[in-house]
Amino acid sequence: MPLLPKPNLAPSRKKRVAKFFSRTGPPVGLWTDTNRKPVMSKKEKPSPLKKLLKAWTSAGPEERQAFLDLVSAEARAHTAAAVPPSGHDPLPGDAAALIANGRYLLPSTIERIESVMRARRLSPSGVMAELGFSSRDPSLTRALAMKAALRLSVIAVLAEWLARHESAS
Repeated sequence: MPLLPKPNLAPSRKKRVAKFFSRTGPPVGLWTDTNRKPVMSKKEKPSPLKKLLKAWTSAGPEERQAFLDLVSAEARAHTAAAVPPSGHDPLPGDAAALIANGRYLLPSTIERIESVMRARRLSPSGVMAELGFSSRDPSLTRALAMKAALRLSVIAVLAEWLARHESAS
């Protein structure tokens, strides 16, 4: 009978390198008890004030002046909105012309639009239809309810519509 070779039971001299997420080898790195993932330190996010200061330092003089003009116009609009409603409250000429901050309606403008809508018993879709847009367009509804952005064409027509209907009432 021929002799069979002996099985090689001697341990291998080759070292097994444990992988980072290996379940068989010893853990390498930092692990938590719950999910056994490495613990990473999180970078602290900058506050909105720090972002604003950084943007201010990188802005040019024209941009800084435009920002100051915008803030002062919005402050005037807020003081006009703070006047108790006694019939029709007069607005300064420049605040009456300013209905939006970029593509977003000012809070005083939202109140003015809603008062005209209540007086005329209109819905936002009815106002959109009067402005010449589709009555299925939900953009004015979102702008009034959730302070969402509006298209600039809607803002331009809305300013005319608001002036026309506020003067009529």
